[in-house]
Amino acid sequence: MSDITVPSWRARPVQAGPNWRMLAVAGGLLGTVAIGGAITWGVSRMGPRAVPTIEPDARPVKIRPEAPGGLVVPNQDQLVLEPPSVRRAAERSSTAMARLDRGPESPALDLLRQQAAPPAPVAPEPAPPPVAVPSPAPVALAPPVAAPPAAPPRSAAPAPAVQAAAPVPVPAAPRPVTPTPVAAPAHNAVSPVANGRAMVQLAALSSEESARGEWERLQQRIPELAALQPVITRFEREGKPPLYRLRAGGLSSAAAARTLCAAVQAKAAPCTPIGG
Repeated sequence: MSDITVPSWRARPVQAGPNWRMLAVAGGLLGTVAIGGAITWGVSRMGPRAVPTIEPDARPVKIRPEAPGGLVVPNQDQLVLEPPSVRRAAERSSTAMARLDRGPESPALDLLRQQAAPPAPVAPEPAPPPVAVPSPAPVALAPPVAAPPAAPPRSAAPAPAVQAAAPVPVPAAPRPVTPTPVAAPAHNAVSPVANGRAMVQLAALSSEESARGEWERLQQRIPELAALQPVITRFEREGKPPLYRLRAGGLSSAAAARTLCAAVQAKAAPCTPIGG
C-alpha cells in the first residue's frame, strides 16, 4: 500500500463567465441597426408628403331588400300591453280594413259596352186621322128695320141764376219766427286770474318728463286747458317711489274748478277739483 493520503474531496472545475467580448459586439450591432433605422425614418419624414384625400364610400347607399314588402316581424300587430278596450277597437278596425281591401277593381265590360253603344232610333208616332168638319148652314138675313122718326127738339129752359158767393177771408201767412241765437259758452269761468287759488289735478305720474308729456297731450285734446299753465309737484311716499302731480291752477273759485273738471271729464280724461 502506498503511504500517500488521498483526500476525500475533489477540486471543482472553474466555471467560465459570460463572454463579454461577444456581448459587446452584439450590443454594438444592435445599436448600429437602431441608429440606422432612426436616421432612415427621420429622412423619410422630412420629404414632401401628399395631402390625404377623403374619398366617398364606394358601397351603395341603399340596398334593395330581398323581400320587397320589407322585414316581416312575427306578431307585430299584437297589442299585448294595451288594455282590452284598445285591443278590441284595434281588432274591429283591422277587420273593417280587411273587408274593404278586396284587391284591384276589375272593369265591368258589359256595362261599358251598354254605355258606349249609340241610342236606338225612336220610331215616329203615327199621325191621328183627319176629323171631318161639317160646313156651316146658310143663315137668312133679316130685312132692315126702319128707324123711328126723330123727336122734335125741346126748347131749352133758362138756367137758374147763380147767386154770387160772398168772398172768403184769406188768413194771413204766419210770420217766420226768428230763432234766438244761443250764446256760446264763455270760457271766462275757466280762465286764470291773478290771485286764483283753486286748481284741478289731472294726473299723478312716476317722472317729471312723463307729467310734461301728459300735459302736452291733454292740451291737444282739451281746448279749455290752452289758457292754463301746468303745475308739477313732487310727492314723497314712505317706502315707495315718489310721484309727480300734474295740476293746473290759477282759477277764480271752486265753481270754476268744477266747471273745468266737467269739461275735462267730458273728453274721457281724469280730473279732480282742489281748493277754492
